Amino acid sequence: MESTVILSITLTLISWLAFAILAYFFILLARNKAVFVPLSQKTIDVMLRMADVGPDDLLFDLGSGDGRVVIAAAKKYGSRAVGIEKSKILAWLSKKAVKKNGVQDKVRIVNADFFAEDLSEASVVTAYLSRKTNRRLEPKLRRELKEGTRILSADHTFKLPEIAKAKTGHFWTHLYVK
Repeated sequence: MESTVILSITLTLISWLAFAILAYFFILLARNKAVFVPLSQKTIDVMLRMADVGPDDLLFDLGSGDGRVVIAAAKKYGSRAVGIEKSKILAWLSKKAVKKNGVQDKVRIVNADFFAEDLSEASVVTAYLSRKTNRRLEPKLRRELKEGTRILSADHTFKLPEIAKAKTGHFWTHLYVK
C-alpha cells in the first residue's frame, strides 16, 4: 500500500513538472523568445561536413545552447570555435561540457547576445534560429562577415546565395558563402 502511495505522488509530481516545463516554453514562444532545441549529433556532423570545417577555421555558433556544435567542431574537425549563448544557465552548462570534453584550448563560450558581438573573425557561422531571428540577423552577417565566410542555417533560410542544402532529420540545413 505504501509503495502505491509513493508511486502515485511521484507520478503526480512528474506530471506537474512536465506541465510547468511546457507552460514555460509556450510563454517564451508567445513572447517571441528563443527556445533551446538541441540539434542531433548526426545533424551537426552533416552541417560541419557541408561547410568543410577544419583546423584552419574559426567557427562561431550563434545561440550555442549546450555547446554541442562548438565541441564537435573542435573535437572531430580540429577547428577553433566560439559559442555565443544569451542564457546564463546554458552558457554555464556549455563551459562545463567544453571542459569535460577537453577542448578548452580550442573553444570559448561567451555569455552574450550575438547581435551585440563582433562576428568579423569567423570563417564559419552556424545557427539554428527562428525565421524571424534569421531575418533580423542577415544584415549583420552581410555587414560583418568577410567574403568567403561559410554560413550554415538549420531549418530556416537567409536571402543569400545558397551553395548547398541537405535533409537533416525533419528539416533542411542550408549552406551559404558570403
